[in-house]
Amino acid sequence: MNKSLSALFLAVCFTLEANAQFFLGLRGSAYGGITNVNYNPAMANSPFLVDINLISAAATINNNYVGIDRKALLHPSYFNRSDFQTSYLHERVNGKNKSGYFGAQIQGPLSFMFSFGPKKNRYLNAIGFSYHANAVFNADNITEVFARTAYHGLGTQANALTHYMGAELHNGNLSLKGAIWNDFGITYSRVVYNKRQSLIKVGGTFKLLQPIAGGYGYVRNLNYQWSEYELLSIRNTEAKYAYSDGLTSSSGNSAQAGPMNYLREAMAFKAGKPTAAIDLGMVYEWWPDKSKDAVMDCHCEDFSEKKRYKLAVGFAMMDLGALRLKRSADSRDFYADIQNWNVGNAQYPDGLQSLDDTIQARFVQQNGSAYFTVWLPTRFNLYVDYNIWKDFGVTVSAMISPNMSPQWRMVHHVTTFALTGKYENKWIGVYLPLSYDVNGNFSIGTTLRLGPLTIGTQDLLGLFAKKYVYNADIHAALKITIPQHKICRRGDLRFTKKG
Repeated sequence: MNKSLSALFLAVCFTLEANAQFFLGLRGSAYGGITNVNYNPAMANSPFLVDINLISAAATINNNYVGIDRKALLHPSYFNRSDFQTSYLHERVNGKNKSGYFGAQIQGPLSFMFSFGPKKNRYLNAIGFSYHANAVFNADNITEVFARTAYHGLGTQANALTHYMGAELHNGNLSLKGAIWNDFGITYSRVVYNKRQSLIKVGGTFKLLQPIAGGYGYVRNLNYQWSEYELLSIRNTEAKYAYSDGLTSSSGNSAQAGPMNYLREAMAFKAGKPTAAIDLGMVYEWWPDKSKDAVMDCHCEDFSEKKRYKLAVGFAMMDLGALRLKRSADSRDFYADIQNWNVGNAQYPDGLQSLDDTIQARFVQQNGSAYFTVWLPTRFNLYVDYNIWKDFGVTVSAMISPNMSPQWRMVHHVTTFALTGKYENKWIGVYLPLSYDVNGNFSIGTTLRLGPLTIGTQDLLGLFAKKYVYNADIHAALKITIPQHKICRRGDLRFTKKG
């Protein structure tokens, strides 16, 4: 029992924990192109005429409870050692609830954006098409006593640390949820104001959502007590959980019949109903050197060499929508009030199916609907981008991703704040983000943009400086980019009125 609980909790910590603000270094950059469509869809006035994604992917791992010794990351063979947990893992004990998240995203090949407009303003508009495979998983509101008891396993060791035996314990609003889905989006952006020293552009993305798999588990006001190490009492507790049809052996289109078979079924919209979502964004740019009455010479200049904006401020609301998934017949809403439940010999050879059978046999069931909803990771993105001198600048950004669902059915990212120093032009970009998230993790990362290739990580400290690593990230993109052609400035003799 001890080993099973420890393994389960480690899976939560290292599989369901991530802090994903994908491509953090590029956020707020004018050179993000189609890669930034999931941060702010206001893409008009871009330095790129065309930006085509060949492939991009990102994933981030982070948790606020268990850190792993950096030595183990450099020597994977250490993971097989019998003393791995005691020698290479470290608990962050601070009295706070533990939470976790995993996020990964792949932007599909030939996602693109291009700029267009009249001859004198070819970057007035931008249009794009993009599609993504997404995965997000969360574990929220796990009390430290619950977490440490599971981590160390039921027994004298855990009791010596948490004193859980015989205590009336409470865990409010404990939840686990996750979703895997595809989205297909069309983006349009336009400069709506361009006078004197100010420019405002707006943009929006309409997305078709294709659910692949998902589920949630929610326990409201868990009240429990261990009278002995293997005797559990649960009192006056409401619990709900659901997962998409096909994830257990009891369903005809089971994932256990083969992952590819399940994927084919899901891609045919058999895992749930298609739904829609929208992204909305706006950016204000300040051009203090732009003057209505300036005298210009008669030659053309390259777009990337024109004077940059001094300041840009952007705001976006992303992923406003939800997934509708077909509920498995084994999903349960139930009420728990049970005394001295012997869990010492509990075994779950068939995974979720075995858990379903146990709950059905011991708890009072309630009926659920044929479909259930998982809300997308709605977030509010804000950034301020300041050009210091020539190609050097700094960006301050925030990604706020609240859990707004009253029944905790919303997957979400981890709210993150960042300060990014950068050097960038149309072909080269070097970004150094310093970030802090609500899980209490401070990171220093880097992103390099070298022509068509972008690669980076949100946290370099885990590789070189941190004793214990609580977060890790990698992101990469390969694109075809065509900068804007040479443009003629106001005052060019070709546009001067004659007579």
